[in-house]
Amino acid sequence: MNLSPLRSSFHLIAVFAVLSLVPMGCSTPKAFVLDSDLPVPSDTVARVTTDVEREGGRLVRLNTVFAGTVDDPSRRLEALETRFQNGGWVSLGPTATGSTAVCFFTKRGRRCQVRVVRNELDPAMSRIAYRLVPIESDRGASEVSGPTATSAESDLDG
Repeated sequence: MNLSPLRSSFHLIAVFAVLSLVPMGCSTPKAFVLDSDLPVPSDTVARVTTDVEREGGRLVRLNTVFAGTVDDPSRRLEALETRFQNGGWVSLGPTATGSTAVCFFTKRGRRCQVRVVRNELDPAMSRIAYRLVPIESDRGASEVSGPTATSAESDLDG
């Protein structure tokens, strides 16, 4: 019995299997922003990321904006809220209007504002913005937390 054709067929099948997996691995979208614990919104494209700061390898400061389709900001934020909570973040509760939904999340000395804004003229050109900041120590946290939220919202609007 000649095993040579059988071996050739096996090798050919093995090579085909490996090559068929390569496109799937390359096309898988990033699950987290800059290898952190911030989930990337599904079906979006990162447009701009600034103010990146790490402490001990952990992301502690970041401003980033994603573009994508948003038909219902509240529903889109609910899906993100689930992903954040699955990653250990604590939701401070969303607030929403017809075209905007906002939620703050906290985790180990950090706060992330997530803002989902539907583009009223073209929902496919909507945006989702993250603003990650370190939470001040207890002595100044109550004084800083109010103005920080207001300035974060105005920074993202401008």
